[in-house]
Amino acid sequence: MSSTTPLPLQPYNYSYPSIPLAFGLAIAPHAYGLIRLMLATRGQLSNSMPRTNLEAQKTKLPAALYNQLIRARGAHLNSLEVFPLFAAAMVAGNVAGLEVGEMNRAAWTFLGARSGLWAWSISIPIMALVKAGRKASEGAQ
Repeated sequence: MSSTTPLPLQPYNYSYPSIPLAFGLAIAPHAYGLIRLMLATRGQLSNSMPRTNLEAQKTKLPAALYNQLIRARGAHLNSLEVFPLFAAAMVAGNVAGLEVGEMNRAAWTFLGARSGLWAWSISIPIMALVKAGRKASEGAQ
């Protein structure tokens, strides 16, 4: 009668599902801004050139609302700019075989940092890419 030892449970790898979550967080400020703009203008927006809607309404909106919408647009664009780097880091780290715990920490730290500290948050996927590159080059030698 042979006795088998159960394999230790591996932690769930959140790094792949964090990619669509990061994209959703990038879309959230856009949705907020669009809804607020639609409400403020009673839907009088252009579908032919939607990216100019906010500027076209600048003189018609209260200054405080306009400033909120500009900040929401900035948050949206900042998030979209870093998203490809984050997604590439998550894929590269997994392909290179980085530990699941390390990938999970990178994913959750990045998602948490997106709320305020841009420079810190962008360093997280950069470090994951550096580590993935090191790990991948170990296997190539």
